[in-house]
Formats: sequence, C-alpha cells, structure tokens
Amino acid sequence: MSSTDKEVQCREIVTKAVCGKGRRWSQSTHTVTPSHKTANILGAWVINHTYRADKVGETVEVSGTYEINIWYSYNRNTELM
Repeated sequence: MSSTDKEVQCREIVTKAVCGKGRRWSQSTHTVTPSHKTANILGAWVINHTYRADKVGETVEVSGTYEINIWYSYNRNTELM
C-alpha cells in the first residue's frame, strides 16, 4: 500500500432541514372573590403550573393549570388571611 491509500478520506454531507418556532403573547384574567372585604393585598404566589402543547390541525393548542395563593388583610387591616 502506498501512503496515499492509508490517508484518511473525508466526505462532506450537506443536508437541508426545516426548523421553525413561534411566539405569541396571551393574557387571561381570573377573578378571585374572598369571603371577607379586603383592605390590602399583601402578596400572591403562582405555583405548581403545568402546561401542555398539542398540534391541532394547522395550529398549536396550549392548555394548563396553576395554583395561586393570595395573602390579604381585612377588617380595617386588623386581621390577615
């Protein structure tokens, strides 16, 4: 074998790929009505959020759940919930 036979041969493979991404902003308002008349909102946490995205026809449908904890004062700021 000559030295040219022992050389490493390289091949270049060119492929085409179709990639895409989408972005859409959405907003929903969910109203929480406490059992007491609130004086001040002290804070809120949104936890345990999950979502799922599925292709439905030519669109993407996103659905999910979350839990919300709200702290507020009532009775002229003398009691907390």
